[in-house]
Amino acid sequence: MKFSEVVDALMEGKPISRSGWENGNYIFYCKDDNCFVFVNYPDDIERRYEWASVGLDLIPGDIIADDWNIDIWDPDHIVDANKKVDEE
Repeated sequence: MKFSEVVDALMEGKPISRSGWENGNYIFYCKDDNCFVFVNYPDDIERRYEWASVGLDLIPGDIIADDWNIDIWDPDHIVDANKKVDEE
C-alpha cells in the first residue's frame, strides 16, 4: 500500500509499518498524548525502544514507498497504556 492508503488508519491509532523496515518496527498515533510513537522492536529485548514525537518523522523514501502495511495490535505487546485496536 502507499502511505496515502494507511494514513487514516494511523490517525485512528492503528499501528502501521513498512515491509522494508527491520526489527518489526512500526509507528502509531497516541490520541491521549497527541503524538506519534515509533517503536523499534527487535528480538533482543535490550535494544527495544519507543520514541515519541509531535511530528511524523519520515524520509522522502518512506512517503513514496508502496510497501506500507496496516498492522494489528499484538496482544502480547501492547505499548504502555494504549488499547488494542479492534480488527475490522
